[in-house]
Amino acid sequence: MKKLKSTLLFGLFIASVFVNSSSTLLAAEEQIVLEDLTPSQLRAEIEKIQTEFYRVFNASVEDKKLAIICYEHLPTGSNIKEDVCEPQFLIDKRASNANDSRLGIDILLTPRSLQRDLAVEYEQLTAAMNKVAEESQYFGELNSILAALREELESR
Repeated sequence: MKKLKSTLLFGLFIASVFVNSSSTLLAAEEQIVLEDLTPSQLRAEIEKIQTEFYRVFNASVEDKKLAIICYEHLPTGSNIKEDVCEPQFLIDKRASNANDSRLGIDILLTPRSLQRDLAVEYEQLTAAMNKVAEESQYFGELNSILAALREELESR
């Protein structure tokens, strides 16, 4: 099964998906054999599909606090920027907590504490993603392709 999965051809719509001003998707399928991709090529494909995945989700979700925002982050002690994608509610909470901490009103929360404090919001995000997946076959396909690419990258 693993060998079959690694040789499976995926029609990657995202490689050539463009959105024009009338929001009509134009897609030309590109066949890609996963085992032929190098790890850096896999990461590039993951990034392209992830970008489209979040674009589709953000366009579909009504509550903009649930939107996924991607940005470059420079970790402390590093000179290498990382791309980070987080829900807007997490960005807002972290900024508010950092400001409150700076003013001495609250203690600075750890990432684990932030997750615990935002458990309800994460449940809402999961429900919203599941709803979009049920309503949009394209979103579901993007999710499946993204999972397969990530699994392939992790197995190397």
